[in-house]
Amino acid sequence: MAAVKPKRHGPAMDMTAMCDVAFLLLTFFIMTTQFKAQETVSIITPTSVSSEPVDEANLGTISISDDGKYYFGVLDNKERNTFIQTINADLKLGLNNSQISSFSKIAEVGVGKDELKAFLSLSDEQKLAYKAKGIPCDSANTELIDWVTTYRKINPSGKIAIRGDVKTQYSAVKVLFEELGKVEINKFKLITKGE
Repeated sequence: MAAVKPKRHGPAMDMTAMCDVAFLLLTFFIMTTQFKAQETVSIITPTSVSSEPVDEANLGTISISDDGKYYFGVLDNKERNTFIQTINADLKLGLNNSQISSFSKIAEVGVGKDELKAFLSLSDEQKLAYKAKGIPCDSANTELIDWVTTYRKINPSGKIAIRGDVKTQYSAVKVLFEELGKVEINKFKLITKGE
């Protein structure tokens, strides 16, 4: 008589531990991720053939909109907090803790020191609808240069990057370069997009 062969069963593995690890990793990445703050102004940068990426650590940005308004931003959250506290003390702005906290959430600011306190008191929705006049930068009022020098004071190894719109007039860029040259800031990066 022939022997009866038993059915073969594949090896079974309990996946409970793997699911726990996957959810722990997912939770870790969600909690430690820092999201990029929303930009104040939409700028379409010109194209170039340069393929050198701009390192976002230790970087202060000057943005020039298509209508020639200047914006200043600090990319790192910790640096941004130190920056606003320093500029608050240097320019005697009188910002309170909630306004300083509000500044820490903004990628770029496009208002001068006279309007900054009122701008930071607005709600998030009001800030999005606010029509910024830009930070003054011309021969009569070089407030933007004060912001840049304050950034260089809190972070001497920090770099400055300039981001201009495709439609920005050359005169706005020329004024910025001249004013930066007066305070001997002659090294900066130009942000473009690759072709």
